[in-house]
Amino acid sequence: MLSPCPLVYPPVFIITNRNLLCQIKRGMVTVCTGSVGGSGTDASVFLNLIGDLGDSGNRDMVNCKNNVNKFEKGNYDEFIVESVSIGQVRRVRIGHDGKGGGCGWFLDKVIVREDGQAEAQADDGQIVRELVPFSDGQRLYNVDYHIAVKTGSIPGSSSDSNVFVKLYGEKGDTSKILLVVSDNNLGNYFETGRVDIFVVETYDIGQINRLLIGHTNEGMRAGWFLDSVQLMVPVHGKQYMFPSDRWLDTSEADGKTEVEIYPSETLDMDQLINYEVTVVTGDVTFAGTNAGVFIQIFGDKGKTEVLILASRSNNYERNTTEIFKLEAKDVGKVFKIRIVNTYEVCVFTGDTLGAGTDANVFINIYGENGDTGERYLKNSDNINKFERGQEDVFIVTAVELGPLKKLRIRHDNSNSHSSWYLDRVEIVDTKDDTTYYFPCTRWLAVDEDDGQIARELVPVDEAFMKKDEDEDSGATLGLEQKWIINLKACKNYKNKFEQGMVNEFTVEAVDLGDLEKCRIGHDNSGGSSGWFLDWVEIDAPSQGQRLRFPCGRWLDKGEDDGLFVRDLYPADLQTELYMPFVPYEIKIYTSDVFGAGTDADVFIVLYGQKGVCTQQKHLCVNKRERRLYFERGAEDMFIVELEDVGDILEKIRIGHDNKGTNPGWHLDRVEIRRQLRKGKGSETTIFPCECWLAKSEDDGVTVRELVPSDIITEKLLRDGKLKTTEVEVEDALETHMYTVSVRTGDMYGAGTDANVYLTIYGDLGDTGERKLAKSENNKNKFERGEVDKFSIEAVDLGQVFKIHIRHDNSMIGADWNLDQVEVLDLETDEVYMFLCERWLSKKKEDRSIARTFFVKGYEGERNIDPNSKKMLQAKLGLDRNANKKKKKKKREAGTFARVYVIITGPNDMETDRLWLDLPEGKNCFTAGTMEHFVSYGTDVGEIKRVELGHNGVTPESCWLVDELSVAVPTKGIKYIFPCKCWLAKDRGDGLTARLFNVLDSSTININRKVIYSAMVVTGDTQYAGTDTNIFLTVYGANGSTEEMLLPKNGDRFERDQEDTFSLEVDDIAPLKKIRVRIDCSGSRPDWFLDRILMRNLNTEDTYLFTYENWLSKTKGPKRIKVCELGAVVDEEEMVEKTTYIIQVQTSDVGGAGTDANVYLMVFGEYGDTGTLPLKESTNRNKFERKMKDVFRFPEMLSLGELSKIRVWHDNKGPCPGWHLEYIDVKDEAMDQTFRFPCDRWLAKNEDDGQIMRELACANNDAIDLSDKTKYEIATTTATTDDASTTENAWIVLEGRKARSKEFVLENKKKKFLRGATDAFEFSSKHLGEIAGICMGHVAKDGKKVKSEAFWHVLEVVVTEKELGNKYFFHCDAQIPLAAKKDKFLTFECFKTIESFASKVRNLVPVKYEFIVITGDVKGAGTDSNVFISIYGVNGDSGKRHLQKKFRNLFERGQTDRFVLEMLDLGELLRVKVEHDNSSTNSGWYLECVEVTNTANSVTTIFQCGKWLDSRKADGQIQRVLYPKY
Repeated sequence: MLSPCPLVYPPVFIITNRNLLCQIKRGMVTVCTGSVGGSGTDASVFLNLIGDLGDSGNRDMVNCKNNVNKFEKGNYDEFIVESVSIGQVRRVRIGHDGKGGGCGWFLDKVIVREDGQAEAQADDGQIVRELVPFSDGQRLYNVDYHIAVKTGSIPGSSSDSNVFVKLYGEKGDTSKILLVVSDNNLGNYFETGRVDIFVVETYDIGQINRLLIGHTNEGMRAGWFLDSVQLMVPVHGKQYMFPSDRWLDTSEADGKTEVEIYPSETLDMDQLINYEVTVVTGDVTFAGTNAGVFIQIFGDKGKTEVLILASRSNNYERNTTEIFKLEAKDVGKVFKIRIVNTYEVCVFTGDTLGAGTDANVFINIYGENGDTGERYLKNSDNINKFERGQEDVFIVTAVELGPLKKLRIRHDNSNSHSSWYLDRVEIVDTKDDTTYYFPCTRWLAVDEDDGQIARELVPVDEAFMKKDEDEDSGATLGLEQKWIINLKACKNYKNKFEQGMVNEFTVEAVDLGDLEKCRIGHDNSGGSSGWFLDWVEIDAPSQGQRLRFPCGRWLDKGEDDGLFVRDLYPADLQTELYMPFVPYEIKIYTSDVFGAGTDADVFIVLYGQKGVCTQQKHLCVNKRERRLYFERGAEDMFIVELEDVGDILEKIRIGHDNKGTNPGWHLDRVEIRRQLRKGKGSETTIFPCECWLAKSEDDGVTVRELVPSDIITEKLLRDGKLKTTEVEVEDALETHMYTVSVRTGDMYGAGTDANVYLTIYGDLGDTGERKLAKSENNKNKFERGEVDKFSIEAVDLGQVFKIHIRHDNSMIGADWNLDQVEVLDLETDEVYMFLCERWLSKKKEDRSIARTFFVKGYEGERNIDPNSKKMLQAKLGLDRNANKKKKKKKREAGTFARVYVIITGPNDMETDRLWLDLPEGKNCFTAGTMEHFVSYGTDVGEIKRVELGHNGVTPESCWLVDELSVAVPTKGIKYIFPCKCWLAKDRGDGLTARLFNVLDSSTININRKVIYSAMVVTGDTQYAGTDTNIFLTVYGANGSTEEMLLPKNGDRFERDQEDTFSLEVDDIAPLKKIRVRIDCSGSRPDWFLDRILMRNLNTEDTYLFTYENWLSKTKGPKRIKVCELGAVVDEEEMVEKTTYIIQVQTSDVGGAGTDANVYLMVFGEYGDTGTLPLKESTNRNKFERKMKDVFRFPEMLSLGELSKIRVWHDNKGPCPGWHLEYIDVKDEAMDQTFRFPCDRWLAKNEDDGQIMRELACANNDAIDLSDKTKYEIATTTATTDDASTTENAWIVLEGRKARSKEFVLENKKKKFLRGATDAFEFSSKHLGEIAGICMGHVAKDGKKVKSEAFWHVLEVVVTEKELGNKYFFHCDAQIPLAAKKDKFLTFECFKTIESFASKVRNLVPVKYEFIVITGDVKGAGTDSNVFISIYGVNGDSGKRHLQKKFRNLFERGQTDRFVLEMLDLGELLRVKVEHDNSSTNSGWYLECVEVTNTANSVTTIFQCGKWLDSRKADGQIQRVLYPKY
């Protein structure tokens, strides 16, 4: 029998390490259930202790040590918790499973033995709660996290599931917290488009870095579309934006029901602190209350807002103690616990008819230490309060306020006689018997004054009150501010707060300082109380600020988050700043003579020195005020805020509109008082008048200008006395009489029956608008060819330089042709002539009935080009940025916000914020459009980054940007940044600004531009001005520009006028000539051009182009629409005039002649001739077989050596086909003939079907480049100290075809001196285009270099002598001296100037293949005629028609191929593609164009990807495309 095998046990090793041994801890936990009704629970409770070293994990509270029935009302249940050491206990997580019949549980506190205690009121629906230790302030160290969850607005986005959130911070994380009880209590949570707000209280987890949000996927409609989450932590002063914009649904998107999201933006908000408020209700009968309890805390740093003390528990019961945690601003040391002080308030009702009130009056008094809160003025010493002329005394008890600063008094507009005229309020502080005086002298009435029933008053010194008592006046020194608040309400619409309205009303307040926020709401009454508020705008003229408070949300119990009161904060980027206004007290004294009073609308304008003036201010706001004020013998006082015109008032203009029952007015004087800039006091300027402002009295004038006679200064001295001084004004301006002669034009219908108004401007001010009512020499004024004279009395205007004249377009014959206006100053006998020659008509010219004219010979600023203004405002070294933005076509993709870019270069040098303001007529960036802007800013060098953003913060400002391109023409580069993302607060990642790195862009080289200032001078000839379109083409030694339109923009191109433009011209200097063309459009198609002056803003080179003749089809000796003008530099003509004789030889082949109209364009060194129609031949019947036709073109600017011609015909007539043998062009000035052979058909049905040919010149000498070529090397040494050298230099030329040997630049005869340019000449084999150079600095005769030395070379220019091509190398580098040629620097060519001879040499016929790809999008194809123009280094192809027989071209997704022959254009620079918009389906989406030179098989691709459609994108039907390599 076998014995069983013994069991073998492996050895056990026990290793003990004191440092690793975990210590087991036992702790006593006491759970205290509250004693309120129903506070116990039958659910299973668990607890987790969390400390510095970790946590205990969830422990079920099962074995209670002292109670069998756990967690009953009032129980203290004890449990033993055993765990490894977790260090200092920092918080406790406790909860239950929510099961059982009575699972709700009111937890009072948890006590952990030796580690403190914590408590919470379970009133927010949570079944899991984190508690912090009681030590040092109980819950003060807990943090409230305000979580606003926005559900999406798409169908089916709401959810019935339970939503939870988990927060992650730098100090830890929370558990998953169910969002059960909403703070804004919308009832049914997570509904479509709603915002639900929850408050989660937990341990401070520090700065938030992410959050987890999801749902339990329970309920019938569990799927949920989460738009965004906003997390506010007031105690940290932070607000986090978490965009989501995704489904949390098992059947949508990725099927997930929870997601981690990260903050897109962290914003600063007002930082608050926690306050713990303990309220003890007394133990007396009826001590408790159901009312809302509020508190306001005062400290040495200010006061909190009014805070409500409430929870969802039953508060304020008899003999109970409630503890509340509040978040509010830090007021510092709290001092105010309502220690009673007594204030005696004396209210003086004015002694005016109807001054008393039966309404309830309320007052709030403000001091340095706080305010009383609003108090009802109930118990007066009079039985009937607030009667006319009565003083009512009230006693107000409050905390000690300190020195009083202001008060707010109002009434509730109740009862039938509520209007109240308050004279003043006096308050006596009984503690120290100090009296404060608060003058008012205003109505508090909805139907009087400004309609306000509340006023804020500030105290004034007693000395001013005594003075006013003596003078029986209620004037104040503490002038109030007026704040114009643009709400959608009240002032200009009877029915307020309607959709899309913007309304104004005025609110008075004392100085509030910098505005920080605005609270707006409604009372939720009425049938349709819900309100979608877009924004609130507050205009504070006294601060010079217009602040925009964006909202873009509902104030509606049933929408959004259910709130109907919101706090709004100003958007910094929407704040407008301007010069602050100042208050003026204006007293008007009406004379005490019969009929002196007026019911008219009185206005006033104040003037300071140098013509600085305020706006025209109407002193009455409604008809009722106009009836009350300006009565016989009355003194009326107004406080108005107007522009600050300086310390000295030179004059005022006062008048009225002559309307009302009794408009005539006899004015005695005007007194204007304002505060002194330094010290306490005021200054009053007196303007005597003592005459009528009436049509039927005196001189019939209703407007007068008054100059000051006396100035009274009142200054408060240190001893409290008021010092008054009066001085007489010396050297006041004199009153002048001006005679105005108005000549009406002598043409049909020139006269007018409308009312005409004139304003005259001088360097000392203006007359204001005066009606030219009564002609002194004609009964019927402003008739055809007549001169009407008028007299205007005004204070001395100084030198008159401008007038503004208009009519009101009244009566049947309102149209008026104004010929000229003459102003004669009778005091000085100076005459000012204004040449007009314009219509003021709604039907003619530009349909304007108001015009501004400058005095003849005026040389000051008038019509500055807008681009020039931007340039003048930019810093030195400015550069232009042409910005284009393409918006993706998507619902709600556009924005009404204001858009900006910031361009950043090296070393973080950046431009100012460049606002991209839309042109007039556009108010938003519409979806699917492309906008173009021109901006001027500081030259930041090479662009590194571009920031694109907008100032919008509301849903209407959401913007989906597809693409941004930034072109810098002055540097010849364009950057294209793909975007395809939202710039929106509640879309995408929540950002409203995007930073683009230039490394992520596509870069395109474009034509480099140079900025020129062009001054266009119109001649001083009758009717010289024009409304036609004027076009300019500039020609230089190195090419020409495309035709540019000079915009009319108002009153440009008027008789004897200089108009300045900023033009971007290709880098073609030096300029040789210009071509000016008009299209004879407009009501005045003729133009007398005197001269054009162009100035290069970089080099200051100036070019003069003189014409002094008409451009017109009906006027002048030439009757032409186009002229060419040669440049004159320093009185030297750059181009001479010549006569071109053109001989056209038609071939001797069958059918060679043509009946079509033939056109020719000749090209040479100095540009081209433009289109020459070959009309007047030596033969009667032109272009017949074997016939030579001769055409003569005299007085033309010479083109120098000719290179090519372009000849074509219009394919009209019975036999349009034409076989051309050759063309000879003779330049009579040069006495040289140039031959251009052809021997080809120009016919649609012959040869290659082309009717346009380019012919190269046949008699240009051929240059043999097989032999050696001479190169000139010019070096420029820098001007810095120690830039020069006495040693040699050497250079190697790197060409496209070959590399040169080393050329030694020998330093003989003192070369390479500071600032000097030295030339050297070498022979080498032909290298082709020079791409780079290597330069070294070597010692003479191979000597050793003893010390470090450098040669500072600034620039090197290499000239190819045979062809004349120049290559420029910008070095600006220090080249170190070496003994051998082993040290050198390399430089790349940055600019090439190809000579005319080189270009001519390359002009050989080449066939180009064009591949045009139409995009594959809806409606992409076009039926219009398409044209293409190609531009290369050798010139351009002209406009070529892309057509094919029997083929439907340019259809959606189609590729079309064309072959055209033309002279070799060299390297292609750009193409222009366009169509004629001639069909019903003319819109075209062009994908790209590929051009292949079949001679060398080089293909150039021109990407487009844009619409050519007058109704889409930017509305353009032509595009200029640049190559993409």
